[in-house]
Amino acid sequence: GWGVVPFDPAALREAGHGPFARVTGANLRRGGVLRVDHVMGLMRLFWVPEGLAPAEGAYVRYPFRELLGVLALESRRHGCVVVGEDLGTVPDEVRAALGPAGVLSYRVLYFEREGDGAFKAPGAYPAGALAVVSTHDLPTLRGWWTGRDIALRERLGLFPDPGLHAAQAAARSADRHRLLEALRREGLAPDGAAATEEVPPWLAVAVHRYLARSAARVFMVQLEDLAGQEDQANLPGTPDRAPNWRRKLPVDLEALRDDPGVRALLEAVDRERRAT
Repeated sequence: GWGVVPFDPAALREAGHGPFARVTGANLRRGGVLRVDHVMGLMRLFWVPEGLAPAEGAYVRYPFRELLGVLALESRRHGCVVVGEDLGTVPDEVRAALGPAGVLSYRVLYFEREGDGAFKAPGAYPAGALAVVSTHDLPTLRGWWTGRDIALRERLGLFPDPGLHAAQAAARSADRHRLLEALRREGLAPDGAAATEEVPPWLAVAVHRYLARSAARVFMVQLEDLAGQEDQANLPGTPDRAPNWRRKLPVDLEALRDDPGVRALLEAVDRERRAT
């Protein structure tokens, strides 16, 4: 339910993919990096007819290789790096094609885990990727540490099963300990640090230094994490119950560069990236 009409794949092909090339080029020329949301949509997209329930929708296939070729062509034409948001249910065919085409993978700290749940070491991140702590659809670092997102979902009645809230809260507590252990392994957590719900003052710099050590070609810091926000920009599934995309930063954008905490974080990240 994105509120937009999808491309008709048959009409796209008949038009030589011109509409896709034009909208892609119009975005690529605006900056040095373009993030393609839900990059799996180049291969298939789940359509829900207007007025019907999601269960009444269906996957519609797209000419994946052709659209990927158009994306690559426009990227070269405008000198712009492309990142594909490959989170969620990603067909093997998509992941197998994105890397060779030069589309960077999207790697989020929260999801990069080993089989036992431990956070992957920075050296385990692939080079052909964008590394981030979080995204607009996920809790900020402070919100994740405190479980703010879980408490908000409970308050808004988003847990269909009463036991889910307690289960997710317990899982988050365990994840705090896992993250603290990962930081300890990298020498980034002070002696005696504890994984309580209270956000330690050193956390943001330590976590961003941890991820900045990865081999990922691009590393991104979210404005919300720079400003120490606890609420995430968007809480999926709450179009009318949360102020999505309407929260303001606690500091003017122009003043961010002079904020001591922001400067300390960015300088620490800069040192780590130069050493990588």
